[in-house]
Amino acid sequence: MHTEEHNLLRNSLKDFIQKEITPNVEQWEKEQYCDPKMFQKMGENGFFGVSFPEEVGGSGMDFWSAVIVQEELCKANCAGLAMSFYAHTYLPLPLIKAIGIEQQKQNYLIPALKGEKIAALGLTEPNAGSDLSGITTTAEDKGDYYLLNGTKTFITNGTIADFVVTLVKVNGKHSVLIVDTKIEGFSSNALKNKLGMHSSDTAELFFENCKIPKENLLGEEGKGFYYIMNNIQEERLLAAVTAAEMASMAVDKAVNYALERNAFGRPIANFQVIRHKLARAATRVEAARSLAYRAVQEFMTHGYKAEKIITMAKAYACEECNTIISEAIQVHGGWGFIEDYGVARAWRDSRLFSLGAGTTEIMYEILSKLILDGAVHEAALGSR
Repeated sequence: MHTEEHNLLRNSLKDFIQKEITPNVEQWEKEQYCDPKMFQKMGENGFFGVSFPEEVGGSGMDFWSAVIVQEELCKANCAGLAMSFYAHTYLPLPLIKAIGIEQQKQNYLIPALKGEKIAALGLTEPNAGSDLSGITTTAEDKGDYYLLNGTKTFITNGTIADFVVTLVKVNGKHSVLIVDTKIEGFSSNALKNKLGMHSSDTAELFFENCKIPKENLLGEEGKGFYYIMNNIQEERLLAAVTAAEMASMAVDKAVNYALERNAFGRPIANFQVIRHKLARAATRVEAARSLAYRAVQEFMTHGYKAEKIITMAKAYACEECNTIISEAIQVHGGWGFIEDYGVARAWRDSRLFSLGAGTTEIMYEILSKLILDGAVHEAALGSR
């Protein structure tokens, strides 16, 4: 699964995190701040482009390299920053790589992989979350430009992004535009008071008569929904990987605490109830990670046709993560409620996983259709 190249990447990233991220985590979390300078440093070290082709400035490694980057960032217990990084790299950029013209790659993809520009993906609206068919942001064709009006919300990197890959409606059909945030009529507002993910940047975006050049249309008009539904598989896949790793980190903290904490004259790890909590949690972690890894392998083999296993992994790992981290807090007792031990932050951050990139309920709705459609297809083949 992992090669020597993967091991070198992991070790290099560990050193980077220890030097550049870990010393600053507490300050970022306290100030609810996402440091834009970290994007430049990540890009300079090549961590954004690990799984992108060399011709666009990437390293040309496989998707396991993206998994490694996400896992190591999670270990710093700074999930907000980790989310901002993958929202930059694996939400908007695969679209530009897949369907962008050369000029778009030169202007946006390559600088983003270098960390010279920060990217965001603009999908969700105040009244359209999981139901992207209900978006109301419109782009009116004015001949040599589109006139863009509308609002997006819950956009990661929204106030620090240099450009936003944005889902809009042109003549009533979904299309995708690349919007430079310095354009006249664009504004953003940071969303504060979040339950978790404090070191990520989350914002509302406002488009008021923004003139978007025609060359910023990504792909073809009217095919935006199809593009986004394919692209979102990578987001869901990395959400599953992240959830499994966050849960694993919480279990490690619980194990260490159980070995060190004494009650009734002995370490609490000596009590059967605690040992069994840890054993069940560790088993759940392995199940979640195994399913996520299976989905990664299927994605590498079959691409977006691996939708069913990716959806399963996203639903299962993200829900299990919530349960596992809650149990890790229980093992810590009252100290688990204190931020200093790390599990409280992990619990707050992880709660987003079962909401973002499609809620768990939406995942099971998608799965039910895939399973039932598959059964109908098999029955049809059997009757021939």
